[in-house]
Amino acid sequence: MTTLLESYTPGQIQFIRFLQDHRSEITVYDTCTVTRRELVDVLAKGHYVAVPAWIAAKRERRAGRGNYFIPEINADPNTLTVNTNRRGRKPGSRNRKGRAPAASNGVSPVTT
Repeated sequence: MTTLLESYTPGQIQFIRFLQDHRSEITVYDTCTVTRRELVDVLAKGHYVAVPAWIAAKRERRAGRGNYFIPEINADPNTLTVNTNRRGRKPGSRNRKGRAPAASNGVSPVTT
């Protein structure tokens, strides 16, 4: 089972709060395991288009086929350490080549 991160970006904290607000729509098992299908269904209700890479790409967060460990669902976001990481593009800004603008809050969700 995975542990909490040392620190979180403000966007990660916002995502954790989103999941906690929609917890009644997700089945969270004892080990803080969430199915990908339920997670994608809940994300479609918000401005998220996919499971964030800090969850989906980490091997230690995989709990078998189509399941993720997300212990932050049970954590108090006010007690999590926030870092001031300013890397990445701002939502809606264009990349250096001028193509593929970053996703913003107004993007309609992608259904799978």
